[in-house]
Amino acid sequence: MPGTANDGLVKGRNASGPITKKRFVVRDTAAADGETVKQAAGAAVAGEPLMGVSKFSVSLAEIAHGKGCTVVLSGRAVVTAAAALAVGALVTSDANGKAAAAAGGNWVGGIVDEASSGADTDCVIVLTCDGTKA
Repeated sequence: MPGTANDGLVKGRNASGPITKKRFVVRDTAAADGETVKQAAGAAVAGEPLMGVSKFSVSLAEIAHGKGCTVVLSGRAVVTAAAALAVGALVTSDANGKAAAAAGGNWVGGIVDEASSGADTDCVIVLTCDGTKA
């Protein structure tokens, strides 16, 4: 059964590079506007706290034409998992923006509400991108 989302707050953001749908995003601190995001790349321990989950993909060509990224900031979001994740697990981002089990010191992106059966399958998380660590 496909995951079901109940988006809370959803905002449009500028994108500084390609972003795949259903992946964690972080603020791009190199951008002067404070609103630009990029796909999370190993934000588990280092880097910026997780900001939310991309709702749709955006390519470099689309960015060049002014398309941004729709980011789910609160509520329940569907995320591509890096591995099997059980209900109740705290998740962070792997190097590709996918949900992965959080360990001590990792930025927490959410709590699994609908489990994933393995790598590259969807799970549903309750977003908790508030700058906390496991």
